[in-house]
Amino acid sequence: MRLALRKLTLPGVMATVGTVALLATGCGTPSTNNTPTDLAPASQQVFKVNLSLGGSSDITTFDPDQATDSLSIQMIDAVFSGFVVLDKNLNVEKMDADNVTVSTDGLTYKFHMRPGLKYSDGNAVKASDYAYSMDRSLNPCVGSAVAYYLYEITDALTFNSETCSGTKLSPAKGQTSPLITTLVGTSIVPDDAAGTVTVHLSQPASYFLDAMTYSTSYAIEQSVVSASGDITNEKWTDHLKDGATGQGGDGMWYVAFWDHATGITLKQNKYWAQAHGKTPFLQEIDYIFYKSNDTAYAAYQTGQNDYGNPTLELYAQAKTQPDFHQYGTLTYYSVIPNWTVKPFDNADARQALCLAINRDQLNTAILKGTAIAHWNIVPKGMPGYNPNVTGPDGVTSTAGDTAKAQAHWQTYLQTLNGAKPPTITYLYVSSSASQQKYAQAIQAQWKQNLGINVALKGEDFTSYLKDSDSGNFQLERFGWIADYPDPQDFLTLLFDTHAQYNSQHASIPQADQLMEDADKNPDQGKRIQEYNQAEQLLINNVAACPLFQYTSYYQLRSYVHNYVEDGQGITPTDSWATVYISKH
Repeated sequence: MRLALRKLTLPGVMATVGTVALLATGCGTPSTNNTPTDLAPASQQVFKVNLSLGGSSDITTFDPDQATDSLSIQMIDAVFSGFVVLDKNLNVEKMDADNVTVSTDGLTYKFHMRPGLKYSDGNAVKASDYAYSMDRSLNPCVGSAVAYYLYEITDALTFNSETCSGTKLSPAKGQTSPLITTLVGTSIVPDDAAGTVTVHLSQPASYFLDAMTYSTSYAIEQSVVSASGDITNEKWTDHLKDGATGQGGDGMWYVAFWDHATGITLKQNKYWAQAHGKTPFLQEIDYIFYKSNDTAYAAYQTGQNDYGNPTLELYAQAKTQPDFHQYGTLTYYSVIPNWTVKPFDNADARQALCLAINRDQLNTAILKGTAIAHWNIVPKGMPGYNPNVTGPDGVTSTAGDTAKAQAHWQTYLQTLNGAKPPTITYLYVSSSASQQKYAQAIQAQWKQNLGINVALKGEDFTSYLKDSDSGNFQLERFGWIADYPDPQDFLTLLFDTHAQYNSQHASIPQADQLMEDADKNPDQGKRIQEYNQAEQLLINNVAACPLFQYTSYYQLRSYVHNYVEDGQGITPTDSWATVYISKH
Protein backbone atom coordinates (compact mmCIF):
# COMPACT_ATOMS: atom_id res chain seq x y z
CA MET A 1 0.00 0.00 0.00
CA ARG A 2 1.04 3.60 -0.39
CA LEU A 3 3.31 4.52 2.50
CA ALA A 4 1.87 7.23 4.72
CA LEU A 5 4.05 9.21 7.06
CA ARG A 6 4.39 6.78 9.94
CA LYS A 7 4.82 3.81 10.36
CA LEU A 8 10.53 -10.98 8.63
CA THR A 9 11.58 -13.08 6.74
CA LEU A 10 8.41 -14.87 5.70
CA PRO A 11 7.48 -17.00 2.69
CA GLY A 12 4.39 -16.17 0.67
CA VAL A 13 1.57 -18.60 1.36
CA MET A 14 1.21 -21.01 -1.56
CA ALA A 15 -2.18 -22.50 -2.43
CA THR A 16 -2.51 -26.20 -1.67
CA VAL A 17 -4.87 -28.80 -3.07
CA GLY A 18 -7.90 -29.47 -0.91
CA THR A 19 -8.04 -27.78 2.48
CA VAL A 20 -5.56 -24.93 2.83
CA ALA A 21 -3.62 -26.34 5.72
CA LEU A 22 -0.90 -23.70 5.72
CA LEU A 23 -3.18 -20.97 7.01
CA ALA A 24 -2.40 -19.84 10.53
CA THR A 25 -5.29 -20.13 12.94
CA GLY A 26 -4.65 -17.20 15.30
CA CYS A 27 -7.91 -15.62 16.37
CA GLY A 28 -9.67 -18.13 14.18
CA THR A 29 -9.78 -20.63 17.07
CA PRO A 30 -12.47 -19.75 19.60
CA SER A 31 -10.86 -19.31 22.99
CA THR A 32 -11.08 -17.24 26.13
CA ASN A 33 -8.57 -14.68 27.29
CA ASN A 34 -6.20 -15.41 30.12
CA THR A 35 -6.92 -12.45 32.37
CA PRO A 36 -3.72 -10.66 33.45
CA THR A 37 -3.30 -10.29 37.19
CA ASP A 38 -2.44 -6.58 36.83
CA LEU A 39 -5.40 -5.74 34.56
CA ALA A 40 -6.80 -2.28 35.25
CA PRO A 41 -10.61 -1.90 35.61
CA ALA A 42 -12.70 -1.83 32.42
CA SER A 43 -13.25 1.90 32.84
CA GLN A 44 -9.50 2.43 32.36
CA GLN A 45 -9.15 0.19 29.27
CA VAL A 46 -8.98 3.18 26.91
CA PHE A 47 -5.98 3.40 24.57
CA LYS A 48 -5.21 6.91 23.29
CA VAL A 49 -3.19 7.19 20.09
CA ASN A 50 -1.91 10.36 18.44
CA LEU A 51 -2.39 10.13 14.68
CA SER A 52 -0.38 12.41 12.40
CA LEU A 53 -2.20 13.05 9.12
CA GLY A 54 0.61 14.64 7.14
CA GLY A 55 -1.01 18.03 6.80
CA SER A 56 -4.51 16.67 6.09
CA SER A 57 -7.51 17.12 8.38
CA ASP A 58 -8.82 13.54 8.24
CA ILE A 59 -7.93 10.01 7.16
CA THR A 60 -8.11 9.55 3.39
CA THR A 61 -11.02 7.07 3.44
CA PHE A 62 -12.95 4.60 5.61
CA ASP A 63 -14.10 2.60 2.58
CA PRO A 64 -12.51 -0.89 2.39
CA ASP A 65 -12.80 -0.78 -1.40
CA GLN A 66 -10.87 2.50 -1.69
CA ALA A 67 -8.01 2.52 0.83
CA THR A 68 -4.49 3.03 -0.52
CA ASP A 69 -2.54 4.33 2.50
CA SER A 70 -1.50 2.79 5.81
CA LEU A 71 -3.38 5.23 8.06
CA SER A 72 -6.72 4.46 6.43
CA ILE A 73 -5.95 0.73 6.40
CA GLN A 74 -5.28 0.81 10.16
CA MET A 75 -8.82 2.09 10.74
CA ILE A 76 -10.45 -0.21 8.20
CA ASP A 77 -8.72 -3.35 9.47
CA ALA A 78 -10.09 -2.62 12.94
CA VAL A 79 -13.71 -2.14 11.84
CA PHE A 80 -14.05 -4.52 8.87
CA SER A 81 -12.93 -8.10 8.33
CA GLY A 82 -12.41 -10.68 5.61
CA PHE A 83 -12.19 -14.42 5.16
CA VAL A 84 -8.42 -14.24 5.66
CA VAL A 85 -6.14 -11.60 7.21
CA LEU A 86 -2.47 -11.26 8.08
CA ASP A 87 -1.18 -12.01 11.57
CA LYS A 88 1.61 -10.12 13.34
CA ASN A 89 4.24 -12.16 11.46
CA LEU A 90 2.55 -11.44 8.10
CA ASN A 91 1.35 -15.03 7.78
CA VAL A 92 -2.09 -15.52 6.26
CA GLU A 93 -4.59 -16.64 8.88
CA LYS A 94 -8.28 -17.52 8.78
CA MET A 95 -10.60 -14.92 10.28
CA ASP A 96 -14.17 -14.87 8.94
CA ALA A 97 -13.49 -18.22 7.23
CA ASP A 98 -13.24 -21.44 9.19
CA ASN A 99 -12.12 -23.37 6.11
CA VAL A 100 -10.71 -22.67 2.64
CA THR A 101 -10.53 -25.30 -0.10
CA VAL A 102 -8.73 -25.07 -3.44
CA SER A 103 -9.29 -27.11 -6.61
CA THR A 104 -6.51 -29.33 -7.93
CA ASP A 105 -5.84 -26.96 -10.84
CA GLY A 106 -5.56 -23.94 -8.51
CA LEU A 107 -8.36 -22.09 -10.30
CA THR A 108 -11.21 -22.38 -7.79
CA TYR A 109 -11.19 -21.21 -4.17
CA LYS A 110 -14.09 -21.94 -1.83
CA PHE A 111 -14.37 -19.93 1.38
CA HIS A 112 -16.52 -21.37 4.17
CA MET A 113 -17.85 -18.80 6.64
CA ARG A 114 -17.35 -19.01 10.38
CA PRO A 115 -20.73 -19.53 12.09
CA GLY A 116 -22.38 -16.69 13.99
CA LEU A 117 -20.76 -13.70 12.27
CA LYS A 118 -22.65 -10.44 12.80
CA TYR A 119 -22.15 -6.78 12.07
CA SER A 120 -21.81 -4.45 15.04
CA ASP A 121 -25.52 -3.55 14.76
CA GLY A 122 -26.48 -7.22 15.25
CA ASN A 123 -27.42 -8.02 11.65
CA ALA A 124 -26.08 -11.31 10.31
CA VAL A 125 -23.14 -11.31 7.89
CA LYS A 126 -24.06 -13.15 4.69
CA ALA A 127 -21.89 -14.84 2.08
CA SER A 128 -23.35 -12.44 -0.48
CA ASP A 129 -21.87 -9.50 1.47
CA TYR A 130 -18.31 -10.62 0.65
CA ALA A 131 -19.32 -11.12 -3.00
CA TYR A 132 -20.94 -7.69 -3.03
CA SER A 133 -17.81 -6.04 -1.67
CA MET A 134 -15.49 -7.72 -4.17
CA ASP A 135 -17.83 -6.92 -7.05
CA ARG A 136 -18.17 -3.33 -5.85
CA SER A 137 -14.37 -2.97 -5.75
CA LEU A 138 -14.22 -4.03 -9.39
CA ASN A 139 -17.18 -1.98 -10.60
CA PRO A 140 -15.69 0.86 -12.71
CA CYS A 141 -18.41 3.25 -11.50
CA VAL A 142 -16.93 3.01 -7.99
CA GLY A 143 -13.48 3.96 -9.29
CA SER A 144 -11.47 1.98 -6.77
CA ALA A 145 -7.73 2.60 -7.00
CA VAL A 146 -7.06 -0.84 -5.50
CA ALA A 147 -9.33 -3.03 -7.64
CA TYR A 148 -6.25 -4.72 -9.10
CA TYR A 149 -5.89 -6.87 -5.97
CA LEU A 150 -8.77 -8.89 -7.43
CA TYR A 151 -7.66 -9.02 -11.07
CA GLU A 152 -6.82 -12.73 -10.78
CA ILE A 153 -10.56 -13.41 -10.65
CA THR A 154 -12.00 -14.47 -14.02
CA ASP A 155 -13.19 -11.44 -16.08
CA ALA A 156 -12.26 -9.04 -13.27
CA LEU A 157 -9.88 -6.97 -15.40
CA THR A 158 -12.39 -6.76 -18.27
CA PHE A 159 -15.15 -5.65 -15.89
CA ASN A 160 -12.97 -3.06 -14.18
CA SER A 161 -11.76 -1.71 -17.55
CA GLU A 162 -15.26 -0.89 -18.78
CA THR A 163 -16.35 2.74 -18.83
CA CYS A 164 -18.98 4.35 -16.66
CA SER A 165 -21.13 7.45 -17.05
CA GLY A 166 -22.94 8.14 -13.81
CA THR A 167 -23.91 4.57 -13.01
CA LYS A 168 -24.32 3.37 -16.60
CA LEU A 169 -21.72 0.92 -17.86
CA SER A 170 -20.39 0.72 -21.42
CA PRO A 171 -17.83 -1.62 -23.02
CA ALA A 172 -14.21 -0.55 -22.92
CA LYS A 173 -12.56 0.57 -26.13
CA GLY A 174 -11.73 -2.56 -28.09
CA GLN A 175 -13.74 -4.84 -25.79
CA THR A 176 -14.98 -7.83 -27.82
CA SER A 177 -16.69 -9.73 -25.01
CA PRO A 178 -20.26 -8.91 -23.93
CA LEU A 179 -20.79 -6.07 -21.45
CA ILE A 180 -20.27 -7.22 -17.86
CA THR A 181 -22.46 -5.59 -15.22
CA THR A 182 -21.50 -7.87 -12.32
CA LEU A 183 -19.29 -10.87 -11.55
CA VAL A 184 -21.63 -12.15 -8.85
CA GLY A 185 -23.07 -15.47 -9.94
CA THR A 186 -20.33 -16.23 -12.46
CA SER A 187 -16.76 -15.62 -11.21
CA ILE A 188 -17.85 -14.89 -7.64
CA VAL A 189 -20.58 -17.26 -6.45
CA PRO A 190 -22.07 -16.76 -2.96
CA ASP A 191 -24.35 -19.29 -1.27
CA ASP A 192 -26.05 -17.63 1.68
CA ALA A 193 -27.73 -20.84 2.81
CA ALA A 194 -24.47 -22.80 2.87
CA GLY A 195 -22.37 -19.84 4.04
CA THR A 196 -19.83 -20.18 1.23
CA VAL A 197 -18.29 -18.02 -1.49
CA THR A 198 -16.69 -19.71 -4.51
CA VAL A 199 -14.17 -17.65 -6.48
CA HIS A 200 -12.93 -18.66 -9.95
CA LEU A 201 -9.54 -17.47 -11.21
CA SER A 202 -8.48 -16.89 -14.81
CA GLN A 203 -5.09 -18.49 -14.12
CA PRO A 204 -3.27 -19.89 -11.09
CA ALA A 205 -1.83 -17.19 -8.84
CA SER A 206 0.46 -18.29 -6.06
CA TYR A 207 -0.19 -15.09 -4.10
CA PHE A 208 -4.01 -15.11 -4.34
CA LEU A 209 -4.67 -15.81 -0.65
CA ASP A 210 -2.24 -13.05 0.26
CA ALA A 211 -4.15 -10.66 -2.02
CA MET A 212 -7.42 -11.72 -0.36
CA THR A 213 -6.14 -10.28 2.92
CA TYR A 214 -6.50 -6.80 1.42
CA SER A 215 -9.63 -4.89 2.38
CA THR A 216 -11.16 -5.10 -1.12
CA SER A 217 -12.38 -8.57 -0.03
CA TYR A 218 -13.82 -7.57 3.36
CA ALA A 219 -17.51 -7.92 4.16
CA ILE A 220 -19.58 -4.72 3.90
CA GLU A 221 -23.13 -4.34 5.21
CA GLN A 222 -24.97 -3.74 1.95
CA SER A 223 -27.88 -1.85 3.48
CA VAL A 224 -25.53 0.82 4.84
CA VAL A 225 -24.06 1.46 1.38
CA SER A 226 -27.41 1.37 -0.41
CA ALA A 227 -28.92 3.87 2.05
CA SER A 228 -26.55 6.50 0.64
CA GLY A 229 -28.26 6.28 -2.76
CA ASP A 230 -25.93 4.14 -4.91
CA ILE A 231 -22.69 2.21 -4.69
CA THR A 232 -20.66 5.17 -5.96
CA ASN A 233 -21.68 7.48 -3.09
CA GLU A 234 -18.81 7.58 -0.62
CA LYS A 235 -20.95 9.38 1.96
CA TRP A 236 -22.04 5.98 3.30
CA THR A 237 -18.96 5.83 5.52
CA ASP A 238 -20.20 8.90 7.40
CA HIS A 239 -22.93 6.62 8.78
CA LEU A 240 -20.59 3.98 10.24
CA LYS A 241 -21.10 5.62 13.63
CA ASP A 242 -24.92 5.60 13.43
CA GLY A 243 -26.92 3.63 15.98
CA ALA A 244 -26.03 2.51 19.48
CA THR A 245 -23.19 0.22 18.34
CA GLY A 246 -22.31 1.51 14.89
CA GLN A 247 -22.90 -0.32 11.62
CA GLY A 248 -21.27 -1.40 8.39
CA GLY A 249 -18.48 -3.70 9.61
CA ASP A 250 -18.06 -7.02 11.43
CA GLY A 251 -14.54 -6.41 12.78
CA MET A 252 -13.35 -6.41 16.37
CA TRP A 253 -14.27 -2.72 16.77
CA TYR A 254 -17.07 -0.41 15.68
CA VAL A 255 -17.04 3.33 14.99
CA ALA A 256 -18.54 5.05 18.02
CA PHE A 257 -17.41 8.56 17.07
CA TRP A 258 -15.91 10.20 14.00
CA ASP A 259 -15.29 13.90 13.76
CA HIS A 260 -13.49 14.62 10.49
CA ALA A 261 -11.45 17.35 12.16
CA THR A 262 -10.61 15.87 15.57
CA GLY A 263 -10.53 12.08 15.56
CA ILE A 264 -12.08 8.62 15.65
CA THR A 265 -13.25 6.56 18.62
CA LEU A 266 -13.55 2.79 18.27
CA LYS A 267 -15.33 0.54 20.77
CA GLN A 268 -15.67 -3.22 21.17
CA ASN A 269 -17.95 -5.07 18.79
CA LYS A 270 -19.51 -7.63 21.15
CA TYR A 271 -20.68 -9.72 18.21
CA TRP A 272 -17.11 -10.21 17.02
CA ALA A 273 -16.22 -11.47 20.47
CA GLN A 274 -19.15 -13.91 20.44
CA ALA A 275 -18.30 -15.34 17.01
CA HIS A 276 -14.57 -15.65 17.70
CA GLY A 277 -14.77 -16.72 21.33
CA LYS A 278 -12.41 -13.99 22.49
CA THR A 279 -13.14 -10.64 24.12
CA PRO A 280 -10.53 -7.86 23.84
CA PHE A 281 -9.35 -6.33 27.10
CA LEU A 282 -9.47 -2.80 25.69
CA GLN A 283 -12.88 -1.18 25.77
CA GLU A 284 -12.01 1.74 23.51
CA ILE A 285 -9.35 3.12 21.17
CA ASP A 286 -9.20 6.89 20.72
CA TYR A 287 -7.39 8.11 17.59
CA ILE A 288 -6.68 11.81 17.98
CA PHE A 289 -5.93 13.73 14.77
CA TYR A 290 -2.93 16.02 14.38
CA LYS A 291 -1.89 17.70 11.14
CA SER A 292 1.84 17.25 11.70
CA ASN A 293 4.25 14.82 13.33
CA ASP A 294 5.60 17.61 15.49
CA THR A 295 2.32 18.52 17.20
CA ALA A 296 1.35 14.85 17.50
CA TYR A 297 4.55 13.95 19.31
CA ALA A 298 4.34 17.03 21.51
CA ALA A 299 0.99 15.72 22.73
CA TYR A 300 2.64 12.45 23.77
CA GLN A 301 5.46 14.27 25.55
CA THR A 302 2.98 16.27 27.61
CA GLY A 303 1.13 13.12 28.71
CA GLN A 304 -2.01 13.54 26.61
CA ASN A 305 -1.72 10.18 24.82
CA ASP A 306 -0.48 6.63 25.36
CA TYR A 307 1.32 6.28 22.02
CA GLY A 308 3.61 8.66 20.16
CA ASN A 309 5.91 8.80 17.13
CA PRO A 310 9.12 10.72 17.86
CA THR A 311 10.09 13.22 15.20
CA LEU A 312 13.44 12.71 13.49
CA GLU A 313 14.82 15.72 15.30
CA LEU A 314 14.13 14.02 18.64
CA TYR A 315 14.88 10.43 17.56
CA ALA A 316 18.34 10.24 19.18
CA GLN A 317 16.94 11.41 22.49
CA ALA A 318 13.83 9.23 22.30
CA LYS A 319 15.68 5.98 21.59
CA THR A 320 17.46 6.21 24.95
CA GLN A 321 14.12 6.09 26.78
CA PRO A 322 12.68 2.85 28.23
CA ASP A 323 9.37 3.40 26.43
CA PHE A 324 11.06 3.42 22.98
CA HIS A 325 10.37 0.64 20.43
CA GLN A 326 11.88 0.10 16.95
CA TYR A 327 11.43 -2.56 14.25
CA GLY A 328 12.16 -3.17 10.59
CA THR A 329 9.44 -2.53 8.03
CA LEU A 330 8.83 -4.04 4.61
CA THR A 331 9.14 -0.71 2.88
CA TYR A 332 10.55 0.81 -0.27
CA TYR A 333 11.26 4.53 -0.61
CA SER A 334 12.33 6.10 -3.88
CA VAL A 335 12.35 8.98 -6.32
CA ILE A 336 10.08 8.33 -9.32
CA PRO A 337 10.63 10.04 -12.72
CA ASN A 338 7.66 10.53 -15.05
CA TRP A 339 8.66 8.93 -18.36
CA THR A 340 6.12 11.01 -20.32
CA VAL A 341 7.40 14.40 -19.16
CA LYS A 342 10.67 15.99 -20.34
CA PRO A 343 13.47 15.50 -19.53
CA PHE A 344 12.60 12.06 -18.14
CA ASP A 345 11.45 10.65 -21.43
CA ASN A 346 15.22 10.30 -21.88
CA ALA A 347 17.02 7.39 -20.16
CA ASP A 348 20.26 9.36 -19.65
CA ALA A 349 18.39 12.14 -17.82
CA ARG A 350 16.77 9.57 -15.53
CA GLN A 351 20.05 7.79 -14.85
CA ALA A 352 21.87 11.07 -14.21
CA LEU A 353 19.57 12.25 -11.44
CA CYS A 354 19.42 8.80 -9.86
CA LEU A 355 23.20 8.27 -9.77
CA ALA A 356 23.73 11.80 -8.39
CA ILE A 357 21.93 10.96 -5.13
CA ASN A 358 24.09 10.11 -2.12
CA ARG A 359 21.84 7.85 -0.02
CA ASP A 360 24.39 7.51 2.77
CA GLN A 361 24.59 11.25 3.23
CA LEU A 362 20.80 11.63 3.27
CA ASN A 363 20.41 8.80 5.76
CA THR A 364 23.02 10.22 8.12
CA ALA A 365 22.26 13.92 7.91
CA ILE A 366 18.48 13.91 7.46
CA LEU A 367 17.14 10.52 8.53
CA LYS A 368 19.51 10.25 11.51
CA GLY A 369 20.54 6.72 10.51
CA THR A 370 16.99 5.37 10.87
CA ALA A 371 16.84 3.93 7.34
CA ILE A 372 18.70 1.24 5.38
CA ALA A 373 20.28 2.74 2.25
CA HIS A 374 20.20 0.36 -0.72
CA TRP A 375 19.39 -0.06 -4.43
CA ASN A 376 16.55 -2.54 -3.91
CA ILE A 377 12.88 -2.29 -4.79
CA VAL A 378 11.99 -5.55 -3.01
CA PRO A 379 13.08 -4.88 0.60
CA LYS A 380 15.24 -6.98 2.85
CA GLY A 381 13.11 -9.49 4.75
CA MET A 382 10.83 -10.20 1.79
CA PRO A 383 11.02 -13.35 -0.31
CA GLY A 384 12.64 -12.20 -3.52
CA TYR A 385 15.05 -9.79 -1.82
CA ASN A 386 18.22 -9.71 -3.93
CA PRO A 387 21.37 -8.68 -1.99
CA ASN A 388 23.30 -8.47 -5.27
CA VAL A 389 21.13 -5.89 -7.03
CA THR A 390 22.99 -2.82 -8.32
CA GLY A 391 22.15 0.67 -9.44
CA PRO A 392 22.29 1.81 -13.09
CA ASP A 393 25.62 1.09 -14.80
CA GLY A 394 26.35 -1.60 -12.19
CA VAL A 395 26.99 0.97 -9.44
CA THR A 396 27.06 -0.76 -6.06
CA SER A 397 27.83 2.16 -3.76
CA THR A 398 24.78 3.62 -2.03
CA ALA A 399 26.63 6.94 -2.21
CA GLY A 400 25.91 6.93 -5.94
CA ASP A 401 28.47 7.83 -8.61
CA THR A 402 28.87 11.53 -9.42
CA ALA A 403 31.18 10.98 -12.38
CA LYS A 404 28.78 8.60 -14.11
CA ALA A 405 25.85 10.87 -13.26
CA GLN A 406 27.59 13.83 -14.90
CA ALA A 407 28.45 11.75 -17.99
CA HIS A 408 24.79 10.74 -18.42
CA TRP A 409 23.65 14.34 -18.02
CA GLN A 410 26.10 15.55 -20.67
CA THR A 411 24.89 12.82 -23.02
CA TYR A 412 21.34 14.01 -22.46
CA LEU A 413 22.28 17.67 -23.05
CA GLN A 414 23.79 16.75 -26.42
CA THR A 415 20.36 15.60 -27.58
CA LEU A 416 19.04 19.15 -27.07
CA ASN A 417 21.39 20.63 -29.67
CA GLY A 418 22.10 23.68 -27.54
CA ALA A 419 18.53 24.23 -26.33
CA LYS A 420 17.93 24.92 -22.65
CA PRO A 421 16.85 21.87 -20.62
CA PRO A 422 13.35 22.03 -19.12
CA THR A 423 12.67 23.16 -15.57
CA ILE A 424 12.42 20.21 -13.14
CA THR A 425 10.07 20.08 -10.14
CA TYR A 426 10.16 17.51 -7.31
CA LEU A 427 6.83 16.63 -5.68
CA TYR A 428 6.89 15.54 -2.02
CA VAL A 429 4.76 15.38 1.12
CA SER A 430 5.25 18.45 3.30
CA SER A 431 4.07 16.96 6.58
CA SER A 432 6.77 18.16 8.92
CA ALA A 433 10.06 19.98 9.26
CA SER A 434 11.97 16.72 8.70
CA GLN A 435 10.19 16.06 5.38
CA GLN A 436 11.01 19.59 4.28
CA LYS A 437 14.67 19.13 5.21
CA TYR A 438 14.81 15.86 3.27
CA ALA A 439 13.48 17.53 0.12
CA GLN A 440 15.93 20.40 0.51
CA ALA A 441 18.86 18.01 1.00
CA ILE A 442 18.16 16.01 -2.14
CA GLN A 443 17.65 19.29 -4.02
CA ALA A 444 21.11 20.42 -2.83
CA GLN A 445 22.72 17.17 -4.04
CA TRP A 446 21.34 17.63 -7.55
CA LYS A 447 22.65 21.20 -7.54
CA GLN A 448 26.09 20.23 -6.27
CA ASN A 449 26.61 17.07 -8.34
CA LEU A 450 24.91 18.05 -11.60
CA GLY A 451 24.51 21.82 -11.46
CA ILE A 452 20.73 21.45 -11.82
CA ASN A 453 18.25 23.72 -10.05
CA VAL A 454 15.32 21.49 -9.10
CA ALA A 455 12.24 23.27 -7.75
CA LEU A 456 10.36 21.81 -4.77
CA LYS A 457 6.60 21.33 -4.59
CA GLY A 458 5.38 20.32 -1.12
CA GLU A 459 1.77 19.17 -0.62
CA ASP A 460 -0.34 17.60 2.13
CA PHE A 461 -0.74 13.83 1.80
CA THR A 462 -4.21 13.95 0.22
CA SER A 463 -3.17 16.45 -2.45
CA TYR A 464 0.04 14.53 -3.06
CA LEU A 465 -1.91 11.29 -3.62
CA LYS A 466 -4.15 13.02 -6.14
CA ASP A 467 -1.24 14.44 -8.15
CA SER A 468 0.79 11.24 -7.84
CA ASP A 469 -1.99 8.91 -8.97
CA SER A 470 -2.92 11.17 -11.89
CA GLY A 471 0.69 11.44 -13.10
CA ASN A 472 0.77 15.18 -12.44
CA PHE A 473 4.50 15.35 -11.64
CA GLN A 474 8.00 15.26 -13.14
CA LEU A 475 9.80 13.77 -10.15
CA GLU A 476 8.09 12.57 -6.99
CA ARG A 477 8.76 11.09 -3.59
CA PHE A 478 7.24 7.61 -3.50
CA GLY A 479 6.90 5.18 -0.61
CA TRP A 480 5.39 1.70 -0.57
CA ILE A 481 4.81 -0.72 2.28
CA ALA A 482 3.97 -4.41 1.84
CA ASP A 483 0.34 -5.46 1.64
CA TYR A 484 1.50 -9.07 1.79
CA PRO A 485 4.90 -10.78 1.78
CA ASP A 486 5.36 -11.53 -1.91
CA PRO A 487 7.56 -9.70 -4.47
CA GLN A 488 4.56 -9.40 -6.81
CA ASP A 489 3.30 -6.70 -4.44
CA PHE A 490 6.44 -4.60 -5.03
CA LEU A 491 7.10 -5.33 -8.70
CA THR A 492 4.12 -6.24 -10.89
CA LEU A 493 1.72 -4.02 -8.99
CA LEU A 494 4.00 -1.00 -9.33
CA PHE A 495 5.92 -1.42 -12.58
CA ASP A 496 4.09 -3.53 -15.12
CA THR A 497 3.33 -1.22 -18.06
CA HIS A 498 -0.40 -1.37 -17.31
CA ALA A 499 -0.17 -1.43 -13.50
CA GLN A 500 -2.48 0.84 -11.52
CA TYR A 501 0.41 2.48 -9.64
CA ASN A 502 2.63 2.92 -12.70
CA SER A 503 1.64 6.59 -12.86
CA GLN A 504 5.15 7.38 -14.10
CA HIS A 505 4.28 5.41 -17.29
CA ALA A 506 7.46 3.34 -17.27
CA SER A 507 7.40 0.62 -19.91
CA ILE A 508 9.99 -2.15 -20.16
CA PRO A 509 8.51 -5.07 -22.16
CA GLN A 510 11.20 -7.55 -21.10
CA ALA A 511 10.56 -6.78 -17.43
CA ASP A 512 6.79 -7.04 -18.02
CA GLN A 513 7.19 -10.54 -19.40
CA LEU A 514 9.41 -11.67 -16.54
CA MET A 515 7.00 -10.32 -13.91
CA GLU A 516 3.94 -11.80 -15.60
CA ASP A 517 5.64 -15.20 -15.89
CA ALA A 518 6.66 -15.07 -12.23
CA ASP A 519 3.14 -14.14 -11.11
CA LYS A 520 1.74 -17.46 -12.28
CA ASN A 521 4.79 -19.68 -11.81
CA PRO A 522 4.06 -22.34 -9.14
CA ASP A 523 7.80 -23.00 -8.67
CA GLN A 524 8.78 -20.55 -5.91
CA GLY A 525 12.51 -20.77 -6.66
CA LYS A 526 12.11 -20.06 -10.37
CA ARG A 527 9.60 -17.26 -9.87
CA ILE A 528 12.00 -15.52 -7.48
CA GLN A 529 14.71 -15.67 -10.15
CA GLU A 530 12.33 -14.10 -12.65
CA TYR A 531 11.42 -11.33 -10.23
CA ASN A 532 15.12 -10.68 -9.53
CA GLN A 533 15.85 -10.27 -13.24
CA ALA A 534 12.87 -7.95 -13.67
CA GLU A 535 13.90 -5.83 -10.69
CA GLN A 536 17.38 -5.25 -12.11
CA LEU A 537 15.94 -4.20 -15.46
CA LEU A 538 13.61 -1.74 -13.72
CA ILE A 539 16.52 -0.18 -11.83
CA ASN A 540 18.85 -0.08 -14.84
CA ASN A 541 16.25 1.86 -16.81
CA VAL A 542 15.20 3.93 -13.77
CA ALA A 543 11.55 2.99 -13.71
CA ALA A 544 12.25 4.11 -10.16
CA CYS A 545 15.30 5.29 -8.26
CA PRO A 546 15.39 3.28 -4.99
CA LEU A 547 16.80 5.02 -1.93
CA PHE A 548 15.89 3.40 1.38
CA GLN A 549 14.15 0.77 3.41
CA TYR A 550 12.71 2.21 6.59
CA THR A 551 12.64 1.15 10.16
CA SER A 552 9.69 2.30 12.27
CA TYR A 553 9.75 3.48 15.85
CA TYR A 554 7.38 4.73 18.50
CA GLN A 555 7.05 5.34 22.21
CA LEU A 556 4.48 3.58 24.37
CA ARG A 557 3.44 4.04 27.98
CA SER A 558 4.73 1.28 30.23
CA TYR A 559 1.21 0.43 31.36
CA VAL A 560 0.17 -0.58 27.80
CA HIS A 561 0.96 -4.27 27.27
CA ASN A 562 1.18 -6.59 24.22
CA TYR A 563 0.90 -3.81 21.64
CA VAL A 564 2.49 -4.89 18.32
CA GLU A 565 2.97 -3.42 14.86
CA ASP A 566 3.77 -5.76 11.97
CA GLY A 567 6.16 -5.16 9.07
CA GLN A 568 3.47 -3.03 7.43
CA GLY A 569 3.17 -0.70 10.41
CA ILE A 570 -0.31 -2.10 11.17
CA THR A 571 -1.59 -3.66 14.40
CA PRO A 572 -3.22 -6.93 13.26
CA THR A 573 -6.44 -8.30 14.71
CA ASP A 574 -4.86 -11.12 16.70
CA SER A 575 -2.63 -8.60 18.46
CA TRP A 576 -5.46 -6.19 19.34
CA ALA A 577 -7.15 -9.09 21.13
CA THR A 578 -4.37 -9.24 23.73
CA VAL A 579 -3.54 -5.54 24.30
CA TYR A 580 -4.41 -4.30 27.77
CA ILE A 581 -3.74 -1.48 30.22
CA SER A 582 -2.38 -2.44 33.61
CA LYS A 583 -2.97 -0.80 36.96
CA HIS A 584 -0.78 2.27 37.35
